Amino acid sequence: MDDSYTIVATREIAAPVADVWDAWNVPEKIARWWGPAGFRSTVKELDVRQGGRFDVTMHGPDGTDYHNVYVFDSVEPYRQLVYTNVGSAEFGLAAFQSVFDMVGTGDTTQVTLEARFSTEEDKRKHVEDFQAVEGSRQLLERLEEQARSTI
Repeated sequence: MDDSYTIVATREIAAPVADVWDAWNVPEKIARWWGPAGFRSTVKELDVRQGGRFDVTMHGPDGTDYHNVYVFDSVEPYRQLVYTNVGSAEFGLAAFQSVFDMVGTGDTTQVTLEARFSTEEDKRKHVEDFQAVEGSRQLLERLEEQARSTI
């Protein structure tokens, strides 16, 4: 896949990698951080294992619902998640793959989120129509809040 079709977001999270992993695996936590600022999410299914599914609806601040289904292609606990968004006919979005890397160092975790699109047009739609670059930055910020949360 051409790297020019990739969006990358990184963040150093002030929480140990175990807490970041926990934020991925507790439905109540992921519902609070999945999506950009101002969004809330309803988790229908969360099965973080190879072949497992993450079925979630993001509720936008304008009332629009964005249903998403992800399939986990590869799961390396505390290290990496690779998952495919199956796409959305409703919003004209093709399937794409994401890679979420975690590198823990004591009480901090460096995270990198890559969204890998198949075509320049798919990337353009996400960046221009859905503000994916800023949305990814906000998502990682919200992830940090939940990784540091004790719920």
